[in-house]
Amino acid sequence: MKKIVLFYRDFQRFSGGHLKVWNYFNHVRASDEYEPRIAFTRESKWDRTNPWRDAREFVVDWKPETADVLFLGGTDWRVLQDRQSPNKPIINLIQHPRHADPKNETRKYLRNRAVRICVSQEVADAINATGEANGPVFVIPNGVDLPEVRPNERKIDILISGFKAPELAREVAKHLPDVKLVVEPMPRNEYVDLLRSARMTIFIPRETEGFYLPALEGMAAGTLVICPDCFGNRSFCIDGVNCFRPSYNVNAIVAAIEKAKTTDQKQILQRAGQTAREHSLANEREKFLSILAKIDTLL
Repeated sequence: MKKIVLFYRDFQRFSGGHLKVWNYFNHVRASDEYEPRIAFTRESKWDRTNPWRDAREFVVDWKPETADVLFLGGTDWRVLQDRQSPNKPIINLIQHPRHADPKNETRKYLRNRAVRICVSQEVADAINATGEANGPVFVIPNGVDLPEVRPNERKIDILISGFKAPELAREVAKHLPDVKLVVEPMPRNEYVDLLRSARMTIFIPRETEGFYLPALEGMAAGTLVICPDCFGNRSFCIDGVNCFRPSYNVNAIVAAIEKAKTTDQKQILQRAGQTAREHSLANEREKFLSILAKIDTLL
């Protein structure tokens, strides 16, 4: 009998955070020793963007006593009524430095005993700096898995991906004569197709991100990435090496676009592809399953 890892989600709309939990859910599915289950809030949406829509056989009621390990992220801690760690291992996925902010709800949850997995070194540094993390802190950089790129299908010269910061994205678009601007959420497969169709993509994150997976997805899709500094992308968005990483303002972003137009892009694209391969879901899975295999000895 495999051991059970119980996840929990409040799914209101698709987000990168939900996508990463879905990835970890599937890492557990691939384990020889564990299998996943997941409980949702009553208010969760079951539209076509919910990754678990076609995995309903794994959906259960929230009964932590039936599980061997709990997997919580963000405000999932609310589901534990006494706000204390139960007498079983908890894995806490931390995807944003806001967990270190004393004004944020998630800061108090650091005092709960858990094995914490941070999606970037920047996030781990912020968490460790609080001195409040109760339990070991690991770093597993986000992984990405996209279909093989098709370079001859680039039909879009410049794409602006601005879901997270639409106002800034629109301001940048005003400086470009011919650009495709996307600021409304769309099904993931359609979004990936856009990345694979664009020669250059300007990604507009929020000013502070824990990792910012879309930029890595762009590298995997073979589009030239321009992504302003947003804290969590510093470890893999290397300015002038595998992308352009300007400061977080309109003028700097526009200047980076003009610089990219006159730069030999071949080497940058090659290095970006290598970065994406180094951040594969397979690598993420291997690192996570090695932690899961020794979970009982870590707490």
